[in-house]
Amino acid sequence: MMIDKILKECSSPFYLYNEERIKDKISFLNNLDLQFQRKFNFAVKANPNLAILNLIHRCGFGAEVVSAGELFKSLKAGFEPSDIIFDGPGKTEFDLKYAITQKINSINVENVEEIKFINDYSLTKGLRTNIGIRINPNIDGSTMDKITTGLSGGKFGISIDQIDFDAISNFKGINLKTLSVHIGSQITDYQKLLGSYENLIKIADEQNLKNNINIDTLDFGGGFAVLDHSNKKINFESWKDNCNKILEGKNFNIIFEPGRFIVADSCELISKVLYIKESGEKKIAIVDCSFSEYIRPALYDIKPPIKVANSSKKTGIYDIAGGICESTDYFVKDIELPEIKVGDNIIFMNVGAYGSSMSSTYNSRPRPLEVLYNNDEYRVIRSRDTLEDLCKNEIM
Repeated sequence: MMIDKILKECSSPFYLYNEERIKDKISFLNNLDLQFQRKFNFAVKANPNLAILNLIHRCGFGAEVVSAGELFKSLKAGFEPSDIIFDGPGKTEFDLKYAITQKINSINVENVEEIKFINDYSLTKGLRTNIGIRINPNIDGSTMDKITTGLSGGKFGISIDQIDFDAISNFKGINLKTLSVHIGSQITDYQKLLGSYENLIKIADEQNLKNNINIDTLDFGGGFAVLDHSNKKINFESWKDNCNKILEGKNFNIIFEPGRFIVADSCELISKVLYIKESGEKKIAIVDCSFSEYIRPALYDIKPPIKVANSSKKTGIYDIAGGICESTDYFVKDIELPEIKVGDNIIFMNVGAYGSSMSSTYNSRPRPLEVLYNNDEYRVIRSRDTLEDLCKNEIM
């Protein structure tokens, strides 16, 4: 089998991506019977690897970026500027200038001060820049506190009462064409998403009637949950039917921003057991990866799906720990797994989103290999850092 071949030929730790799984998720969304103009823009922050981005681009998606670096990588991966939108609550002047000069589809502002800056700089360049405004709808996405983004009092979006649409309509260097919303990640209740969509539609309809503005695009964000241990998932059939219903008779172009949904379950982080440590009543399997390679279990206190690549019929209770010098460097505690021995592969699943993209070189650990495979072949899409790579930008 291809997986067995890869495990023999690649040394751990490494990220292993299934190309067909990514294509299947994209195909699923593209083939939903949505009866309105729409575009799916991949949230690049989930995984900015050039090969992954190029694959997603070739499957017909656009890109959603939150930094000049993500914009640069998206352009390099093949996305057209007209298929890129730029979000984020902390855009720098460099971010904004770069996005303006690249003439992307839309810069979605999240601070009122951005509007005047974009207008003034665009005029100095003889440009008129398309912008959107991310609305904070004060809607609870009923997800984890650390990944909710639509509540009042947070840093994301702008409250509707802070937006002067009349003044915006008089700026000559910008064209307000988009309103956007995003209420969080890992959302399983599609009604929460629909509530944010309906709120945005209402605001757009009101402003198009009141002002010299033509809002023709609504960006509904992402947030579709990926299953880990939970059995809950979005009922896409009902979601699709309700989307069609609330947009019936409307002429908006709709953008969705799936990120994690597209890539999360396409990737496994392959690790190897270095030691089995008995400490008090605990059995701790220490592996050759750490939160430098996958920080989300420590950051969000989640339990990643795990499998052990052996055929043991016996089981045991283990803590799975990384090898860096941090007390929080555990992937999971008190989990029952097939009996583990030194040299076994421990495989962390659903790592395609925010695995590599949030990895670091903490403890001066080289960032791992990344491998993409399909039914017929595999290829390296990011080489493992060398020790020299750890020093290449430093000056002594």
